Amino acid sequence: MVKNFEKLKKNFENAKIIYKKNNFKSFCVTITTNTSRDNKGIQVAPLRKIDDILIFGIIIYSTKQLQKITKIFDKNIDVIFVDSEKKIPFNIGNKFRDNFKEKKNILSNEFVEFGNLTTVLKSTVKKIPILEFKPNDITVEHVWLMLRNHFKILSKKKIAIIGAGNIGFKLAFKLVESGVTVNLYRRNFEKCTYMTNIINIIKPVSTLAEAIFSNSPARACYGVDAIIGCANEKGVIKSEFLKLMKPGGILIDVGKGNINKKAIDYAKNKKINLLRCDITETLNSFIKHNLEYCLKKKILYKKISSNISVICGGYIGKNGSIIVDNCNKPNQVLGVADGAGNFKRSLTNLDKIKITQLKKIYNII
Repeated sequence: MVKNFEKLKKNFENAKIIYKKNNFKSFCVTITTNTSRDNKGIQVAPLRKIDDILIFGIIIYSTKQLQKITKIFDKNIDVIFVDSEKKIPFNIGNKFRDNFKEKKNILSNEFVEFGNLTTVLKSTVKKIPILEFKPNDITVEHVWLMLRNHFKILSKKKIAIIGAGNIGFKLAFKLVESGVTVNLYRRNFEKCTYMTNIINIIKPVSTLAEAIFSNSPARACYGVDAIIGCANEKGVIKSEFLKLMKPGGILIDVGKGNINKKAIDYAKNKKINLLRCDITETLNSFIKHNLEYCLKKKILYKKISSNISVICGGYIGKNGSIIVDNCNKPNQVLGVADGAGNFKRSLTNLDKIKITQLKKIYNII
């Protein structure tokens, strides 16, 4: 944990030295927050390196902290990824107006600051591109990949999720859609029943798997293939729960510290696959894709000649536009646009002539 601002500055300066010394192509900053009860000071994640990209991660718990750390940002940063999910409680009072340089519309008797990181960031940082992202969704995707890699086939599996908050709920829905029966446990039994009902209502009609609410964590863990801890509480998963699992299962700690010591010892003794959710690989892939997709100007339409135009990337072209994989340098012809966002089902002689001419221009086989 970074206990003071000066230490954060020192970490940032060291990151810049590493960035310049190793000739990285891009320097990114990620700003996230969470609902952890243990930490309220600014934290810095370990430096991440993806090929030629360096990532400096910061975890904060208030917009006041964010407003302060923006003072260290400089031209070395190529892009800032900011958590768009609302996790910080709003504050009432004109003293919070200092976090904003831009004038805000007054809709109440006093200024209300809604804890929106993006708004604060955009009001203080002007020359660095800002991209919103949802770390919780990345976490859900990563856990899903961990389970798929362990079981190979998820369909017909049964999984217990202890802690049905934001991440637990999203993960449960994704798993049910994948054919997994999910036992959900949350201390607030009423909310847990609402969540399971919502999942079962909106899941595809043909999906036989379902979400089931449990009134105790032990009941949720009986006969399951995996137990996932998504609670905002330490040591909630006990060794007794693991004794109720099927052999050959997997135990994943998403909430960081959800598994107590005896349960960890039991898992190791019984050779239960025990993993902590580390989203580094999935987050790195996300950042790399976004740098390529959002910051580079991608051409979606290009006129090749007086009678030939090409489109790509979902661009809705005119009737007769040729759909390709890359407008700058086509390597593949995918079809011809009908002018309404779809592919033509049957091509005219003119369409065929234009495709032949395009293939000759770019040597497309």
